[in-house]
Amino acid sequence: MNFFQKLGKVLSANIAYTVILVFGLILFLYFTEGDLIGGVLTALSALVIYVCIALLYGEYKKVPNNAKPATKKPAKRKK
Repeated sequence: MNFFQKLGKVLSANIAYTVILVFGLILFLYFTEGDLIGGVLTALSALVIYVCIALLYGEYKKVPNNAKPATKKPAKRKK
């Protein structure tokens, strides 16, 4: 199957994603004011920041909490 035929089938089968993709590309071009290199570098740096924060948050969750567990008072013995 030709690449463009396969791409056309995928895009037409997922029309909602296609519309969102086109809208996102238009907004990207609008906000970068046509400066594609600057826009791509900005998007890549945002992606790197997101990945680093996600990895650091995962490591943060792995670190045990240093809070001491509550100690129980010894039970009174009945005589």
